[in-house]
Amino acid sequence: MRVVTVSQVRQSLYWAGGGPGAAGGPGEATLPLLGRLFHGIYAGLTGPDSTRNLVRPLEEADANLEGWKKRLRDHAYAWHVGPALAAHRSELGAHTREVLAFWEAVRALADWLAEILWAQEPTARRLEELRATLFEASERDVAQDILDPSWAEPVRIEGRLDALLRQTATGIPCVVELKTGRGAPEADLCQAALYRLLLEQEGREGPLAVVAFEPSRREHRFEPAQLREAERTLRDLIGRLAEVPRRGRPEARRGDAAPTPASAFGSATEAHLALGRKLISVLGELDIDLALDGAPVVGPSFLRFFAKPGARLRARQLHSISEDVWVRIPVDRPPFISIEAGRVVLDVQRPDRQDVSWARHVLPDLPAPGRGGSSRFPVGVAVDGSLLWADFAEPAACHLLVAGTTGSGKSEWLRAMLASVLSANTRETLRLLLIDPKRVAFKVFEGAPCLWRDVVYPDEQDMVAVLDDLIAEMARRYEAGISDLRTHNSSAAVPVPRIVCVCDEFADLLDGVDRKERRELELRIRRLGAKARAAGIHLVFATQRPSADVVNGTIRANLVARVALRVDSPLNSRLILERPGADALLGRGDLLFRSIGDPVRVQSPYVTEDELRALTGSGVPS
Repeated sequence: MRVVTVSQVRQSLYWAGGGPGAAGGPGEATLPLLGRLFHGIYAGLTGPDSTRNLVRPLEEADANLEGWKKRLRDHAYAWHVGPALAAHRSELGAHTREVLAFWEAVRALADWLAEILWAQEPTARRLEELRATLFEASERDVAQDILDPSWAEPVRIEGRLDALLRQTATGIPCVVELKTGRGAPEADLCQAALYRLLLEQEGREGPLAVVAFEPSRREHRFEPAQLREAERTLRDLIGRLAEVPRRGRPEARRGDAAPTPASAFGSATEAHLALGRKLISVLGELDIDLALDGAPVVGPSFLRFFAKPGARLRARQLHSISEDVWVRIPVDRPPFISIEAGRVVLDVQRPDRQDVSWARHVLPDLPAPGRGGSSRFPVGVAVDGSLLWADFAEPAACHLLVAGTTGSGKSEWLRAMLASVLSANTRETLRLLLIDPKRVAFKVFEGAPCLWRDVVYPDEQDMVAVLDDLIAEMARRYEAGISDLRTHNSSAAVPVPRIVCVCDEFADLLDGVDRKERRELELRIRRLGAKARAAGIHLVFATQRPSADVVNGTIRANLVARVALRVDSPLNSRLILERPGADALLGRGDLLFRSIGDPVRVQSPYVTEDELRALTGSGVPS
């Protein structure tokens, strides 16, 4: 059975959210060592050791809540914080600010624990009995076998829960994810969904809580409906990490003949097969020992060949040979060479490339507009003809960075994405904020009833003020109690519309402002990137110049999902995807999409001017 660990999932979620630069919360950054010490302090305070836990100090404290808090803080410092800092003096000597924040977090933890116990009417039961019942587990090892309908076999996920808190007053068990340092509720949601999967075998269907100390306490409770929604993204991530075979897509085993893959774009012709034989011949001349494994999958823009590696093949031999192969085969761009489940995958330009029609290949699979609206949209068509979907409501795809040079299909991808979300929503469930620095991308949308405000031309309007209006709308929604738009709209009498803000040429926008205004724009993008998802506000910023001065750390950290069409250089590809590859794409909508896990290659559909005009005018469903 394939196994994935909780730590692997956590790490993938961390990097999918932008890594160390993407923390969206207002709190202080922390150190891994201090995080481990914090977990140890929680375990000591709530554990069975009567010398170190919270029972004795609370029994000795004044019989009021403030007395309990003060006594527990003193005990935490004397028995836990002081000895820990002394033991790690050399590692922490240069981190005074982080240590002070750590102590503030421990104080907040002590206050929280005191409040929990005080709320249980401790005079009615002995504190030790309450401690043993309330704090059910600390760093508890769990394992769960998970089977998704699309998987050919189950995956076991193994790991450790930070703490399981049983709230005796309500009867609701809650997993507590202890965190120090800044964070964001959307990242917490994925963590909570992970723990819900781990606790399925115990039949626990109630809400789960995430408690963070940043250093002040932040507590977020997620309802079962929210967790079930987040599970879709989580199961996809687990399947990718485990490299689990998909149903209907059998994996070839060594020594077996692989079945011919099905395709929605035709069967392999003799010309296609001849190209595959030529490819293997050229690789052989370069001392790359491969043998074709079945017929190719025929996609709209490229052919996907599978090959069995020879006994002496080393993976490092496959690196950096694409251009050596390219000069020997009759295609316009280098082939993609990768490894997937024990086979070598070779993507080669299709000589008889086909267009992907939005109306024919995408529209029939879009959901009908509903009362609550839809946050999902197709990124593109995969090589086997299936649609690859993304979801604005999920943390891994709530904001997008789109990059591609002239002729890559960047603007066409934006228009197809907009056509898809318009088709799946009504005017009551979706509004668009369109920013057009070049004044050519969104002309067809002028005066459309789906707009949140008129198309924005930065040479006429103050962009800082435009983004401030968007931030003000976000704040109004939070003040109205909307912490998850999908959940809110599922029960609201009148839905609140999702807002998708799209800027077609971000580099031109930055070129038109001075350094101070650029800094102000980036501050607002960072604020929206960190907090806007739960309020149903999403950013899609595109550029044909993904250089380091345009796609800087702020942009990369806050626009978490990436659509990379063809770019000019491997360096630009690394800025978008953190790896080369986008520089070898075919153009005209051939793209790599990255949210969680490795990038996936798909083809963008093409939407005509008439189709888009019908959607933006009287053709918008109402």
